[in-house]
Amino acid sequence: MIPIAVMLLQDAYFRAQRLRRAERGERGASVLEWALIAAVVVVAASIIGAVIINIVTKKSTELDNCANQVGGTACK
Repeated sequence: MIPIAVMLLQDAYFRAQRLRRAERGERGASVLEWALIAAVVVVAASIIGAVIINIVTKKSTELDNCANQVGGTACK
């Protein structure tokens, strides 16, 4: 009876170790997934920011050119 109990305890111990190892691998994968998601968000935000800056700069230049024209002339 005691050898069976020892075998069951050993089996439970080894199963617990395997589960812990598997969880570590999943945690690493989870961290990698979050890092990739964060990288994609940063790239998307950078592209959107660059587009907005270009639009604002273009409109600012147009307003500056219009403000420097003589009164009564049409702005382009």
